Amino acid sequence: MRTLTLTWVFALARFRGKTRHERMLGGPGAPTRRLTVESRRPLHAGGTDAAILSYLRRTFPVREANMNAGNRDARIAGWSRPSSDDEVIQQERAVRMVKAAIAASTSLADASLRVYAKGSYANNTNVRRDSDVDIVVQLTECEYFDYYGDQPDVHNPSPYEGPWTKDSWRRAVTRAMVAAFDDVDTSGKIAVKIPAVAGSRPPIDVVPAFDYRLFWNPRRTDWSAGSCVWSSVGKQIVNWPDQQLDNGRAKNDRTRKRYKNTARVLKNAKNHLAAAGTIKDLPSYLMECLAWNVPDPVLWSGSTPAYDFQETLRWLWLHLGDDYRHDDWDEPNQLKYLFGAHQKWTVADAQGLVRATWNLMEY
Repeated sequence: MRTLTLTWVFALARFRGKTRHERMLGGPGAPTRRLTVESRRPLHAGGTDAAILSYLRRTFPVREANMNAGNRDARIAGWSRPSSDDEVIQQERAVRMVKAAIAASTSLADASLRVYAKGSYANNTNVRRDSDVDIVVQLTECEYFDYYGDQPDVHNPSPYEGPWTKDSWRRAVTRAMVAAFDDVDTSGKIAVKIPAVAGSRPPIDVVPAFDYRLFWNPRRTDWSAGSCVWSSVGKQIVNWPDQQLDNGRAKNDRTRKRYKNTARVLKNAKNHLAAAGTIKDLPSYLMECLAWNVPDPVLWSGSTPAYDFQETLRWLWLHLGDDYRHDDWDEPNQLKYLFGAHQKWTVADAQGLVRATWNLMEY
């Protein structure tokens, strides 16, 4: 592996002095997520609970006709389902078509690369009738890197002497898509967009990327491997798709599938509320991140899905308030913080979603 001689500042996550083990799932010294007796019990009609209920119902008062317990259960059951079998077939076809386009490109014939799906499709948190596919075309013969903490006094990685730069890689991947598909939108700063074909494939976002490593010590003996994307205007974005995939699967297993089911319900609720003009449209990844930060015993208590979803909304509402620490919540990759200037959403956005969803479900 040859490395680019220029390193880049890793600024998307704010680690705030935590050790690596404090950020890794299940590692020694991992922080205990706060789960109090109060946050586990259902809401009641008196005292503090009455004030919370009153506030939730006053704010964003979306109402559904005949939203009784049976209708609520049916909605949660329907919204928790993953893509239909037909949608899965179309999504898999989209991945195959992009791989075939890359394989057919003479410009990319000698490049060492990896083509893989990421995002909600790869992580199985996508929802029915709203399932695009994100596909990364990642160059693996060179890498960008950075160090966490102390920089090495001297480091002389072998410079990359191959033909690819961030601009030439983007151009080559874009040309491969234009050659293979009839309709391609190349105007985006990050992804090459390929529109859906009804009954055949969903929308596709193709992202040119590079290998990336974050070294945890100056000796370069321990690192986390990620993906580095350069926008068309020169902005660097670092992602951690493998960590997101592994951590999400583990949490979903621990919660008997409630983690991903909850993420889908939140995404469907967001789509419903945004279409009604009740809240602004928000990136669907925020819903997945919110579900990720809910403790496992709240997502799955052994009760019904409807009960646990209500408790999830309640936990989120309480812990998004000023009395709790939400500034250390993280993304499912556990390498980026959920809230901060680097994100496309705010704590207020998350609070608005929770309030509106509570009212939508008529709790």
